Order: sequence, then structure tokens, then C-alpha cells
Amino acid sequence: MDKQAASHSHRGGRDGGVEDAEPVRMESGLEALRSSPEFRGPVEPLEDLDANQHIALFYESREEQFAAMVPFVRQGLSRGERVMYVIYEPTEADVLEAMRDGGIDVDAALSSGALSFHTLEETYLRTGTFDPDDMLSVYRDALEKAKADYSGFRVTADTNWILDERTEIPDFMEYESRVNRLFEGEDCIAICQYDLGTIPAEILRDVVRTHPHLIYDGTLCHNFYYTPPEEYFEPDEPAREVERMLGTLVDRTKAKVTLAETIEELEESNERLKRFAYVASHDLQEPLRMISSYLRLLERRRADELDREAREYIDFAVDGADRMREMVEGLLSYSRIDMHDPAFEPVDCNAVLEDALNDLRIRVEESDAVVSAGELPTVVGDANQLEQVFSNLISNAIKYSDEPPRVDVTAERRGDRCVFSVADEGIGIDSEYLDQIFEIFNRLHSNEEYRGTGIGLTLCRKIVNHHGGDIWVDSEPGEGTTFYFTLPTERA
Repeated sequence: MDKQAASHSHRGGRDGGVEDAEPVRMESGLEALRSSPEFRGPVEPLEDLDANQHIALFYESREEQFAAMVPFVRQGLSRGERVMYVIYEPTEADVLEAMRDGGIDVDAALSSGALSFHTLEETYLRTGTFDPDDMLSVYRDALEKAKADYSGFRVTADTNWILDERTEIPDFMEYESRVNRLFEGEDCIAICQYDLGTIPAEILRDVVRTHPHLIYDGTLCHNFYYTPPEEYFEPDEPAREVERMLGTLVDRTKAKVTLAETIEELEESNERLKRFAYVASHDLQEPLRMISSYLRLLERRRADELDREAREYIDFAVDGADRMREMVEGLLSYSRIDMHDPAFEPVDCNAVLEDALNDLRIRVEESDAVVSAGELPTVVGDANQLEQVFSNLISNAIKYSDEPPRVDVTAERRGDRCVFSVADEGIGIDSEYLDQIFEIFNRLHSNEEYRGTGIGLTLCRKIVNHHGGDIWVDSEPGEGTTFYFTLPTERA
């Protein structure tokens, strides 16, 4: 995040500064978290929901708290909004440090007035005890002032103070519900922060009821259990809540049934596609074999009648047919992976690697490659499929090396999984292509430079995923490449 952009918040009045900022709506807060490197969990899309800009953040650690708070504040400042922070726990110094670590130029934001910190005595408890009407007036005044000079108003507040003896919890819940009315339709958004380890469950239950949106366990979700303010204070609210709860159960049941039906249809469709790919790949091999054979037969029987150009054309055609057959064979291997689900069993990876190197013996000798390996573990899987993974990765390491290749295979036990690595000192891969290399038929080099089908790494990913693992790559151009993949060491 550009620090200058993060601190460029003040509009300089209606006629200056940030003129084209989008309205402050719930989608703004969603995007702040969705695009943030700190917040790594899923963010539920709004779709057709009537979204009020009031969020409750439930956290169990400072890391969780700051992972949501920092991108929320950072986005507000970058959009030219006024950001108000009511501090209690943690300290202001801790919050400022987290903001600085998140790329926010807090000194510029504070000096311009775009960011401000406020104590309880200046806000929630300025009358000595908590008064919902007084606190709503604090935010109403702050919102009106923000409208004059900023593109919007954004507020976040610590709430552990509500356990103070000067606060009546019913009064606070009334206030939280009424905030929804205050923010409705305004260029304003708020996050209230609740410590799960401090605030009792019976209070948190009411917090859930008064916030349209919740952040919990690294996930932002829209709240099924939210009670709108017009219902929260009605005398028949219990009956309305029962109706809403029953309606929620019916809606969720219908959604689950629809989802289950969709999943079943997709599974059937995927199974048909797998069988089609298998049959098509298998049946294509024979025609391609015939093309190559008859072209070579033509070349032998009409040798005296063919000039150099005709022989060259035949070579091109045979080469194309052979490459097509290699691709078809790759597709056949790809489709076989989950056509038949073998019973996984303990597999000695030392033996698997030895078999892969035996298959690659001629290539290793011709390239003067040196392949070294540490002691490899026993994992749970299919030996034939895992041999394909080692063979493809080592073959690639040999292929993409300008000098005599050096390949190092290692493994490290981590809990019930093992992380394997296949490292080389070859030409490397530019970072912009790292996400593409596992896509089928996606090649970074022409066939004239490096012969291949573009299926090998796709096959590796398919096999590793089929075993319940992950595969990824780390590389620098000219510095070599390391492929990592995980496999289970115990039965699931």
C-alpha cells in the first residue's frame, strides 16, 4: 500500500481533494477485507441482501483483531474518508504500530485530522454513565461534520468497556440496534470489536442479534440472526423472532437441498466428462499411430520419387502426429487418475524414486545429470501415480537446465504430512508465470526450444490433489526452481 495514498484523506472542503470517491456502503467494507493481505478468510458476497453498514468483529487474539481492523481503516483513509477510532483495549500505541505495519502513514493521517482517537470519557461515558441517546448524538455530530469535509465517515470502537459497572447492558444493546437506523442510507460504515475471551456469551448473543454483519474466525458473513431495529423494540418482538427463526430454518433447509441437488448433478456431469475424456483419448491413439505409420511407409516405398522438400513435409507431418499422440497419452493418463479409485496403501518413497530414476536412466546419462536424494519417508497413496510425480518433476529439472543438471530431492515430516521438494539449478521461471505452469497445455516455451506436451505439471497437480495434498513452486530466473508437494503419512 502506498503510504501517501493511505494518508490522503482530507477533501479540503466540498470543492477540493478527493472528488470522485464512491459512496461508503457495505460493499466498501467487504472489498477492504477481500483484497487485504492481512485478512485471509472468505468474505460472503452481498448478492441481493439489503445491507446496513454495521459490522461486529469477534476476535480471540490481537492478530485476529488487527487483521480486520487495519485494512478497514487503511481503505477508509485511502478513499478520503474521516476515520474515528474509540480506544480502550489495546492501547493507542499498539493500534498505531499495527497500522504502521499495515502501510498506513498514521502521522500524516493524524496531523490532517483524517484519523482521530477518542477515549471513553469523550464518547460512550462522557456523561459519567452510558446513555444511548447521548452516544448516538456523538456519532450523529461526527457524521455531520465528516460530510462537510470528507468523502465519508468510518468508525471502529473497542467494546470491552461495556462490562464496566457504569453500563447497563440492555441500554447498550438498545444503542447498538439504534445505530443501524442512524447509519441507514448514510456514507458511513462501522466495525464494533468484541473480545470473545472477555465478554460473556449471554452478552455476545445479543450482540449477534443487533449487527447485520459479523466477522468471526477469519470469515465475514451476513447475519441470519440479525433483528432489525423496528422489530427489536416492538412489544410483539418474541413472536416476530420465532417467525424469523423458523423462516431462517426453512430457508437454510431449502438452500441445502438445492445445493445437494446441484452437487449431485455436477458429480454426474463430471463423471460423464471423465469417461468421455478417457474413451476419446484412448480411441484417438490408433488413428494417430496409423498416420505416422503410413507416412513412414510412403517415405520408404517411394523414396526414389521424393525430393528433399517432400521428405521435409513428411517429417513435419510425422512429428505433428507424434506430438499429438504424446498429448493424447498425457490426457489418457490424466483421465485415469480418478477413473478408478485405488485403495491407498503405505508406499516407500525411496523405492518409488528409484523406479522413476530407472525409467529416466538414459536421459540422466545423456545429460550428465546428478540426482541426489535424502532418506524419503513412507506415505499413504498409490505407488504408480506417485512415480509419475517424481518422474515428471525430475524430467523437467533435467530438461530446463543449460549446464549439466543437478537435482536434489528431499522430504521433511510435518505432523501427519510430509513436504517433498525437488530442486534444480536450471533456467528458472519468471514470477508472473508461476500461477500458469500447472494449467493444462500451458507451455512457457516453444516446442523448438524445449519439447513437451504441457500436461506433465498438470498431471502432477492432479495426482497430488487426488492424494489430498498440495503442490506449489518457488523459482527465480537463472537461479533454479524448487517444486514442493505434500502427501499424507498416515491414513485419513
